[in-house]
Amino acid sequence: MSEELRPRLVSWRLDDEIGNDENEWNWIEITICFSDGTKRWSIIYTPQRLHNNLSRKNIDPPGMHIKHMIIVRRYDVEDIDRVLKALDEEDELIEASRSLD
Repeated sequence: MSEELRPRLVSWRLDDEIGNDENEWNWIEITICFSDGTKRWSIIYTPQRLHNNLSRKNIDPPGMHIKHMIIVRRYDVEDIDRVLKALDEEDELIEASRSLD
């Protein structure tokens, strides 16, 4: 798709609250809005929370594959924004998210 026609990142928002518990293992969902009016969502994980999740004794199966998962250093608005913009510039943000339609 040409650069002019490709939907571009316009804005995003956190859909979940971020807790401060070091032992939390759940992901945070985000909604992403694009220049063509479409909305998509993705899961964001920090390495620590992903580690916490996979370290749970009762996890079954003991692994996962999630196409729409983005890993960020920490749940910091600036970090998330930088990662999303970088993915958008590399034309990978659509693939790293799922349609809300």
